[in-house]
Amino acid sequence: MNVEVNQITERTPFSMNLAYAIGDIHGRDDLLRPLLAAINEDAADSARRFIFLGDIVDRGPDSKECMEIVNQTMLLHPGSKFVLGNHDERFWHAISGILRPDEQAAWLEDFGGWQTVEAYCGGHRPSLPEFTAHFHEFYDHHLEMLQSAVDKVETTNFCFVHAGVRPGFKMADQDPHDLRWIRDGFIEFTGKFEKTIVHGHTITDSELPEVHGNRIAIDTGSYRTGRVSSAVFVDDELAGFICAEKINGNPLIRRFGARMETQDQTAAKVTAV
Repeated sequence: MNVEVNQITERTPFSMNLAYAIGDIHGRDDLLRPLLAAINEDAADSARRFIFLGDIVDRGPDSKECMEIVNQTMLLHPGSKFVLGNHDERFWHAISGILRPDEQAAWLEDFGGWQTVEAYCGGHRPSLPEFTAHFHEFYDHHLEMLQSAVDKVETTNFCFVHAGVRPGFKMADQDPHDLRWIRDGFIEFTGKFEKTIVHGHTITDSELPEVHGNRIAIDTGSYRTGRVSSAVFVDDELAGFICAEKINGNPLIRRFGARMETQDQTAAKVTAV
């Protein structure tokens, strides 16, 4: 059973004067906080919007805190968007009680769902019905964020999705399941799309942001590599990248130009959202 997600095609309404697309986070609040601090420093006093490309939850140590940070960031920066990832979708289905028993087991054991449950339950692993009751009692605002998530965000030059798009289909005709789950058929495709696709979902070979002829990939591994990345857009053009990572346990910010040339790297400043 599928939960309907808001389908959105935003052009003029979505301001790209200054926007930051953030790739897969997977419960790494220790990387998300310094990344947002670096973005705030980068933007200074300029108004900015965020596009979170999904997979906020699962695998990493604190999905609850990441959901809270994303929620607060979107409230602070009106017009920001949360694009639903496949892990977010499975999480939503779990707390909505519509997963089959085999799907529940797969989410908990294979998708990193137990880490999400533990984050919400103080390190404990209650039954799924107990977790669901706890979630609805204390975190309905997180449910509202999932319910208001979108499939994609389009501007004149870019289409922002979680996973990718199906070649041969117009943006308006894409299957939402593909937008959240596709790999085969998309990653290896070298032809042109209607516009450049900005996506996460598949960890890049370099474990850094990658710019290809038809897509910009910013899933840099988060839970596996200790790196979360953001692509920076100014006036609907790619301006560069900001990455937050940990080296020997210490947060580090690396900045790159639009062609992935290194601009600088500095010790991260970690501040509240």
